[in-house]
Amino acid sequence: MNLKEKKKITLSLIETFNKAGNLALDLRLKGLKKEIKSDNTPVSNGDLEVNKLLSFKIKEITPNIPIVSEENSNHKNDKDLKDFWLVDPIDGTNNLVYQPSAGEYGTSIALFRGKELVLGVLGFPLGFSRDPEQPIVLSGLVSERRVRINGEEIVPSAHSSEPSVVASWNDHWVRQIVANQIPVYAVGSVVMRLALVATGQATTYVSSGFAQRKTEHYALHDVAGGAAIVRAAGLELYGVDGRPVDVLSSTTHIAPFVAGERSEALDLIDAMAALY
Repeated sequence: MNLKEKKKITLSLIETFNKAGNLALDLRLKGLKKEIKSDNTPVSNGDLEVNKLLSFKIKEITPNIPIVSEENSNHKNDKDLKDFWLVDPIDGTNNLVYQPSAGEYGTSIALFRGKELVLGVLGFPLGFSRDPEQPIVLSGLVSERRVRINGEEIVPSAHSSEPSVVASWNDHWVRQIVANQIPVYAVGSVVMRLALVATGQATTYVSSGFAQRKTEHYALHDVAGGAAIVRAAGLELYGVDGRPVDVLSSTTHIAPFVAGERSEALDLIDAMAALY
């Protein structure tokens, strides 16, 4: 799969992502039905219906590449997969169910080729800025080092903006890490936090691994699509050892990490390391 083919795939997914966003919002208006899965994470009929829509389109454009989704068991335990799509139909299910107007939820897919993360596509029905506006589909090819919004290339402005950090609402350790010297904005979706960094609306995303007095780690499906966008923007996710995070090193736990430009991220990594 060459660069031209990858670009064509990302562009062909924009319409489907917009349909998926509208579907999630329509189902929310009708009343979403939420359940708690065996892994103690929430799922709604919105997650399941969006998953069907995305999976149908992905199979249409790449019929020979398996799909691994948060919401079904197909290929989940297949450690030998080298080429596969990873789908998170709704990141921020609780936000969609209980606080839909805030817009802090999104859809995420990532493509792995030869076990390498090559592209990501994120969809936000109500935008992904701190002041949500119009529907946005964010895409990026890691090797191209380009990020696109609704198919149009953008130039991230992270390196010229004032320092700011985004974090989980529950990650109370972050303010200790930044020593209250950098503004911290709480955002309720992992993929939205990564999108804010990739597009320059925040300089770093800190995931300390702690929340509500318990260990909090993110699964591969939570992070992969956003990680591809961050890397396409020329940025990176760094672990507490200061090295880029290998998102395939574990399919269950990816945290702690800091996403952003290297020098700024490593400064925060040093402060985070003191917690471990």
